[in-house]
This record gives sequence, C-alpha cells and structure tokens, in this order.
Amino acid sequence: MEFRILGPLQVVDGDREVVVPAGRLRVLLAALVCNANRVVSVSELISYLWDDPSASARNTVRSYVRRLRARLREIDSQRVFIRQRTPGYVLDVDDTEVDLLRFRSIVSEAYGTADPRKAAELFRSALKLWRGKPLADIESEALRRDVAAPLSEEHTRTVEARIDRELASGAHTELVSELTALVERHPLRERFWGQLMSALAHGGRQADALAAYQRLRTTLAEELGIEPGPELRRIHEMVLNGKIPDPRRDHEEDGAPPGPVGGGTLGGIPAAPPSPRQLITDTTSFVGRERLIDDLTRWLANPSARRLLVVSGQPGVGKTALAVRLAHRVAEHFPDGQLFVDLHGFSSTPAIAPADVLLRFLRALGHPAELIPEDLDERTALLRSVLAERRVLLVLDNAATADQVRPLLPGTTECAVIVTSRNVLSGLVAVDGARGVRVGALTTDESTSLLSTLLEGRGDVRDEDLRRLADACGGIPLALRIAAAHLVTRNEVTVSDLLEDLSRYRLDVLTVPHDGHACVRTAIDVSYAALSEPVARLLLSLSLLPTPEFSVPVAAAVGDCDLPEAMRLVAALAEANLVEERGAGRHRLHDLVWVYLAHRAGPELSAEERFAAARRMADFYLHTVISAGWFVRREPLPIELPTRPDTIRTVPFDNLQQAVAWYEAERANLVAVIRECERRGWHRHAYVLPIVLCSFYLLRKHWSDWEETHTVALRAARRGNDRRAESAVLHRLGALLDNQGRSRKALDTYRAAIDIARELDDPRLEAAALTGAGAAYFSVGRFFDAHSCYQRAVELHLKAGNPYGQVGPLVNVTRLHVARRDFAAAFASAREAIKTAMAYGSVNHPGIAWLNLGEAYLEAGYVDEAVEAIEQAGRVATMSSDRDTKARSLNLLAAAEERRGDMLAARRFRQRATLYAAEIG
Repeated sequence: MEFRILGPLQVVDGDREVVVPAGRLRVLLAALVCNANRVVSVSELISYLWDDPSASARNTVRSYVRRLRARLREIDSQRVFIRQRTPGYVLDVDDTEVDLLRFRSIVSEAYGTADPRKAAELFRSALKLWRGKPLADIESEALRRDVAAPLSEEHTRTVEARIDRELASGAHTELVSELTALVERHPLRERFWGQLMSALAHGGRQADALAAYQRLRTTLAEELGIEPGPELRRIHEMVLNGKIPDPRRDHEEDGAPPGPVGGGTLGGIPAAPPSPRQLITDTTSFVGRERLIDDLTRWLANPSARRLLVVSGQPGVGKTALAVRLAHRVAEHFPDGQLFVDLHGFSSTPAIAPADVLLRFLRALGHPAELIPEDLDERTALLRSVLAERRVLLVLDNAATADQVRPLLPGTTECAVIVTSRNVLSGLVAVDGARGVRVGALTTDESTSLLSTLLEGRGDVRDEDLRRLADACGGIPLALRIAAAHLVTRNEVTVSDLLEDLSRYRLDVLTVPHDGHACVRTAIDVSYAALSEPVARLLLSLSLLPTPEFSVPVAAAVGDCDLPEAMRLVAALAEANLVEERGAGRHRLHDLVWVYLAHRAGPELSAEERFAAARRMADFYLHTVISAGWFVRREPLPIELPTRPDTIRTVPFDNLQQAVAWYEAERANLVAVIRECERRGWHRHAYVLPIVLCSFYLLRKHWSDWEETHTVALRAARRGNDRRAESAVLHRLGALLDNQGRSRKALDTYRAAIDIARELDDPRLEAAALTGAGAAYFSVGRFFDAHSCYQRAVELHLKAGNPYGQVGPLVNVTRLHVARRDFAAAFASAREAIKTAMAYGSVNHPGIAWLNLGEAYLEAGYVDEAVEAIEQAGRVATMSSDRDTKARSLNLLAAAEERRGDMLAARRFRQRATLYAAEIG
C-alpha cells in the first residue's frame, strides 16, 4: 500500500490506484496521511474538516473514522491502518508507504552526504516524488493553509539545496535557464537570486549577475520597501570586486556538518557562522518514559509544522533530564546548532531577562556583539532573522512564564524549541501553538530500576529494599537520587537506617548537605514562594485533608470559599504543577508535597484556623453523604441527623446514578474522614457517616469499608453514650456478618441491637434489627424463627407509623416460603413486596422482590414466568446500580435456560455472570 500526498491525494495498492472517497472522508484521510505515524487530535481533525463545526462534530469525526477504516479494510483486511490514540487518531504505516516520509528520508540522507554530486542525485530523486501541488484536490482551507503551504515551502527549500549541490559540482551555465524561471516564479526569494548571480558569474556573465541584483533590489523596494539581505549584498560586492562566489559555501552551510572545508576561508569568502553545541550532558542513569520520548522524537524531527514543546511538572520530577535526553536524541536534525539556557524561573537566583538570553544566543550564533541592538523587540527580530535559514534547536530550561519565553521563539518551522517549567504555561499552548506535556512521577518499577542503577556498588540492597525506598520517595527522581547518594557515600548507613529516617524526617533526609540543587524541600519552597497569597493559603488548607486526593467542592469547603473561587484557585495550583489533575474535577497532591505542606501548615495556620478547616471538611462530607443517601434509602434513619450549617455547600444530586458515582469517587476519602473524625473526638460525625453510608456499602458490596467504618462507629457511639446509634451500628454490623456468611455471629450482634432497642422502647429500631435477625435465622436454616422475626418486624413498623419499614420483611419472607415449598404463599408475598416497595419509592427492594418472585416461579416449574420476572429484576437492578441483584439475575437466567434444555444459552448467561462478577470484584 502507498499513500501519496505530494500532489493530488492518491492511494495505490500494487499496480492499481484505489478510489478514495470524496468529500470529508477524503479530507480526513489527507489529514492523517500528512501526519502519518503521529497522533492527530480530534480537535485538529475538526479544524481540518469544518470551518464552523457543530456541537456534534466530535461524534461525526468518530463516524467518519469508522467509515474510513472500513474502506481501508476492504483493501487490506489483515491490517489496521487507523488506530485510536489519546487524544485522537494515528495512521499507522511504514515510512516507505507514504511518499512524504520517503521524500524526507531521502532529503535527510542528501543533507548528510558530503559529495555534492551524490547529494544532488539524492535531491533529484526526492523531488521526482512530487506530482504537483500538495493536496491540490483537497477541499479544506485549513489543510491547505497549515499543511500544504509548509509542504510547498519544503519542496522549494529542497530545490534550493539541490541547486547548491549542482553549483558546487561545477554545473553553472546549465542552471541559468532553470534559475531564471525560478526567480520569475519566486521574485522575492533571495536564495534563488543569489544562486542565479553565482551561476552567471561563474559563466563569465558578471554584468548579467549585477543586472540580476538590480532587478531584485528594485522589486524588493517596490513590493516591501526593504533592501536585499546581507548574503545577497555579499555576493553583489564580490562580483563588483571581480571575485567569483564559491558555490561550495552555501552547500557547506546547508548540509551537515556546516562550516568550511579545511578551515579559514573558501576563495576569500568568510567561514560559515559557528554552530553552537550547548546541550548539557545527558544522564547515563535515565530510566522510564520511553514511549513518550519516542513519540516526541518523531514529532520534533518533523519540520512540517511549528515545533514548540512545553514540558511541565512538579519540582524534582525530571523535566530537565527528559528535555536534555530528548534534545540529544534529535540533535542530528538540527545541524546548525543547539542552544541551551537555564532561565532561573524557579531558582534562588534572579530569573534571566529575555533580552540577556537573546544577547547570549546571538553571540553564540556568531553575530558580532557590537551589532546587537539594545531594544528587546529588535533583538527578537534579529534572532529570527539569524535563524531564518538555519536549523537550530533551542532548549529553554526552567521558565516561569510564557512572557519569559515568547521573545526567544524563532519565526521558522526549521527550528524547534523545548521549554521546561514547573508551570503548565498554557498560554503558549493556547496562543503560540505549543504542544504541552506534563511529566508525572515514575512508576514503582521505573523507580526501583533507577535505584538499582544508582546503587550498583552496594551489594546489601535487596529488591524489597528498593521497593520500599521507591515508595518513600514517591517516584520523584530527585528524591530517589538523593536517597541513593546517602547510601553510596555513607557505607555505614544501612537501607533500614535510611528507611527509618525517611519515615520520621522525610524532607530533612532528602537533602544533600551544602548543595542547594539537591534538596527536595528547597525545590518545593521555590514553587510555593511563587504562589499568590490566596492560592498558597488554599494549598496549606488542603494539607489538613486526611488523604491527598480531593475534589473542587472539598477544596471549597476547607478553603472557606465558593465553588467558582475554589475552581480558580485549584486551577492555579494545577498550572503550577503542585496538584495533579486526575480527571472529572478531581486532583491529587503528590506525597512529598503533602508532607511538605503538613510541616508548613503548623507554623503558618493558627490552631483555630486548622480546627475550623478540618471541621468544614468533616461537615461537608457528612451532609453530602446524607444528601446522597436519600437516593439509596428512602426510609428515615433510626437516628437523629444533624442540621447542616448555612456555610456548608454540599454537592447537589439529581438522581441515584449521580449519588453512586460521587460515592465511588470519594470512597477512599470517606473511610479516611471517618477515621479522622474519631481521632479528633468528633463522635457524632464518626458514627452518623457510617450509618448513612451503610446503604451504599450494601448496594455496592464493599464489605471491607463496611467493616472498618462500622467498627469505628461502634466505638464512637459508645464513647458518645448514644445508645440509639449503638443499636443502629450493631444492626448494620450484623447485616455485614450475615452477608459474609458468618450468620451465627451475626445473630449475637442482632440480639445485642434488639436488647438496646427494647431498653429504649423504640419499635422502629427493634423492627429493623428483627428484620436482620430473620435473615440470619434463614441463613442457618431456622425458618420458624426467621418467620417469627419477620412477622413481629411488620407489626412493629406498622405500630410505629412506618409503613415503609415493612418492605424489608416482606421481601425476605418470599424466600422463606420458597424454602418451605409453599409456592402460592411465595407468589403472594413477592407481589405484595413489589407493590409495597414501589409505592414507597424503595431503591433496591423492588429488584430483590422481582428476583425472589422469579426464583419462586423457577422452583415451582413455571420457567417462562420465571424468566420474565428475573429479566425485570435485572432491569430494575441496572437502574438502581444494585450489582448483587444484577449478578444473581444472570445466574438465575442461566438456571432457567438449563431447565428449558438450552445449554448454549445457559452457558452464555454463566459467562456473563462470571465476567460481571470479575468486573465488580
């Protein structure tokens, strides 16, 4: 297969041309081919496909991709040409299958060929791949502007390079006609005029060469109001003085490596300008990020679009190391030099002003210091002029702001820029077309690999030691290197000693004495100091959270601000890479930053401020859980709920799905908050939260969370001397034990709950515990006791004026009738349970009741009726997020199909049940 875009778009399979769909599918294919083996974001594709995209453009792109995949699959069914890769799609092909990639490969080889004749042949070979204007038949203004125009420029530059080599090979008069035509087509392109003047002068036509210069000078003056550039003026002066320009000079400057042959001058012409090599040394112990580096290497090596890369990340994460490794990987594509500067954006020394950086760069590029203007804008313009015909890589390390970077950016796609910063510098992405890459912590395996390399001389370090050290350092390369340095330079220190010190004095240990660059605390200090006061204050408040992950509403609560303000402040923290964005409005503090803030919050926040922030956090979770819990359990709880303070703004929920999604996202935090409330002695929070959460635990089968939080709740209820809460917690612990198969122990727990309820003379509390006890009795086969419990529970609920409460006993009694083989009673009780549960808006009871009815029908031999009821149970369970009932419905459907004799259908349901069980854990 061959994809051709150097002319009208073509797809060729062997000897035949494949018909490419017209319209926007053709535009889509062209966009992917132009960026072959590079991910094209959906946003880019939308900009190529539509001038004014609709709201459904993303969905339409997906539809187009499916259709285009299908068309390509018709040609070659063994390959997948278009693959989805975040944030878009990539055309996955071999470089030889795209004429543009073949062209660039040959051109690259030509630039690296010293022999001008061989180089000229290679350039000619590359240019033969062109069949006309690129993308001439593609109806996309954006593609023609952003891709076709740069490709045409690439073609012209290659023609220039080919002519340089031919001139250097001695072909002068032969080129005059071609160059005359080229300057007619490109009247403002000085390079062609210079080549024409050289060819004429070498052919003995100095007068014509001077006349050509005058024509160009007149054209430039009339069209642009400027004089010819310094290179044309140099050639003009040489011809005026009777000297013949040496064509080898342009060839040497254009190729790799640049510079004169043999040094000095060539035929009286000054040597080529210097090609600075300023990159700092690449580290030999670099690990990880291989896929990212491979992707960025391909992107930086492609000159068809602006190459401005912003690498951002938190302090010590290895941004500079990544940028330097990447720069060394692509250095060969920038033969005219590589410039490096530390801008000191985040440093104890003052940041370097853009004007000073420009002075350094211009001098490094060979521009005389006395000719460098003082004005910043003039220096920027001069740098762009100097770089206009050169291929140079600029590495701008440790930038603080986009404004520190913008004056240093070249004006040509032939150059590339890599910027590193602790800030995201989103302005460079939005305004200047930069590609942003956030660097995160190393994985545990990558961290242990780095430690293993650094500790190669220590024979007493085990794999387990490496993992523990990696965890203590949080995957931050700076911390890992400092920890390794302690062990390498101090043989008397064991890994156990270091780990103990890290557990007690982590930030103090992660420091190399008398080296300000090797200190984690100092690195974070500098980032913290750059924050505005409101942002810094919120960051300190976040350190009071019991876990490092948080949502924006939680930040608003601890920061005592409204939601829009919290969004703005958290966005500033994300921009500074002090919090990591986790998606869906959630963020996370890195472990070392969290430790740093915990130390800093003590002296900077008063005890009253710390208490108030923590209390707002606890109140936020308590009242949001109460709000969410109403969608799961419509029955009033057996305890009095606290009143929400006016200052607490909870998360609003519209339906059960939203409530469950919030609970799942906050699950780990909720457990930690309950533990924190117990630690602070906030007993009511510590038992109300678990009691309300129990409905979620039952719905989602989170047994470990249930047990941990209710163990805390039981202690809190007893310490708070709240007997009603104690009974409610015991009841819920009994339900947990019964669900875990520990039904006899559950009965003891239920009895304790019932005793307290009777002591308090609380019929609702007693009825709830009796319902649970009935289920436990059923589990151990004591059906008479189970029935007595259910019967008494219904009576007590009705006596207490709580008709909703009878739903639970009614649902459970159906299974009791089935176990006794009393199917008529089972059918009646199941229908009554469904009716009652639906009447009172129960969430999970309707699904269970339908399932019990289906099981009763199945046991009674009514398979069709059973399937209908079980399917209804599955539908209700899906809507209510009841995973246990959904899983049971699949297994019962399998049993029903076995009764029908359809073993294939039964196997399918069993497989679905197994997959679903694995999915929900």
